[in-house]
Amino acid sequence: MYLTVLGRHGPYPRPGGACSGYYIEDGPTRVLIDCGSGVLSRLMEHVHPAHLDAIVLSHLHFDHCSDLFVMRYALDQQDVREGEEKRRVPLYTPAEPFETLKAITTGALFAQHTVKGGDEIQIGSLHFSFVPMAHPVPTNGMRITGSDGAVLFFTGDTKPYPGMEAGPMGADALLADACFVNESQTGPHMNVKEACALARNAGVKTLYLTHMWGKYDTEEEVKKEIDFSSAIVVKERVRYCI
Repeated sequence: MYLTVLGRHGPYPRPGGACSGYYIEDGPTRVLIDCGSGVLSRLMEHVHPAHLDAIVLSHLHFDHCSDLFVMRYALDQQDVREGEEKRRVPLYTPAEPFETLKAITTGALFAQHTVKGGDEIQIGSLHFSFVPMAHPVPTNGMRITGSDGAVLFFTGDTKPYPGMEAGPMGADALLADACFVNESQTGPHMNVKEACALARNAGVKTLYLTHMWGKYDTEEEVKKEIDFSSAIVVKERVRYCI
């Protein structure tokens, strides 16, 4: 299983950057997780969205879904052979906020499915188990198991909550929200040390820190706060083997 980071910022990107977007490959299976501002053009460096097996959104905040509004045009203009219908791409999302979901899907070539914590789905060779997270809107963390048994857990956006380590327990990789550098910043996200503590408590092999605050480049500040031995601050357009 491979993870390519298409965008790592939130709630808006740095100049030249992109918001949350992660391209997962497992054999022939191709899945996009989240699709924030700037993600579509980077996705198309790898695959046309019409050829994805599915798109999975952790939640419906704009920095995780806004490029779906323009992806509809790419799907509408997809090349098809004479007599073939245009493909509707499976889209898995929380059910709320309903107004955002309706705006994304109405008239677009998405085959929309609602998922929530506790649900499990199979997308090609990838198995997804969804875990409810702590954020102002319904948000799904996801435990993704590849064909070789490798496990990636993605937190989506969340603050810490009791028992949180159960989702990523024993995972090969934890892709974690680290929007806040330290305890001086507060809100519905983890800071770097909280993400490191989650990785330790869950016994994961590698921690990938993402969702950098777009207001300024926090990478150097993030590195100063890391206290987990196998932690990586993800870089955009880089492909990681899970």
